[in-house]
Amino acid sequence: MKKIIYTLLLSVFLFSFASCNKDDEEVDTQKPEIDITVEEAFPLNGSQLYFGEDFTIKMLLKDNQELGSYSIEIHSNFDHHSHSTEESEENHHEEHEHHHEEGEDGDAFYFSQDFSIPSGQREYLLNQKISIPEKSSDGDEFAAGDYHFMITVTDKAGFSSFKAMEIEIKNKD
Repeated sequence: MKKIIYTLLLSVFLFSFASCNKDDEEVDTQKPEIDITVEEAFPLNGSQLYFGEDFTIKMLLKDNQELGSYSIEIHSNFDHHSHSTEESEENHHEEHEHHHEEGEDGDAFYFSQDFSIPSGQREYLLNQKISIPEKSSDGDEFAAGDYHFMITVTDKAGFSSFKAMEIEIKNKD
């Protein structure tokens, strides 16, 4: 009798374990999304920022299974290049090493930072404060003008999406 009960319990355990594995094996094949339609989303195309001031990024990041991380990059657009949001992540990083450009009145400002997203999140309302310094670490003023704000979101499976916005960074009067 003990053998029958033991065999029955073992069978139930193995069956439930096998059932759990099927759910865990679902493969993520969708890229995450960046929603800039949320209330008070910022920055957007045409936004103006100022050297020596902080701003708060507000966007909704979404994924069908689990978000992983996001990165922010701000670089000059003095040459008026463009970014296609259809471009692959690999091309995006290889193509843009122009943060050492000089503008009419100083060096171009450049910012790049990676951030993690708490585990288990399918949606994450981004409220990230960024400080734009007034001057470079050498004490030089940055060149005011056209810049790109770029955000890249990566899910736990490694898929990524990005958005690029044309912004202007000005000196405070």
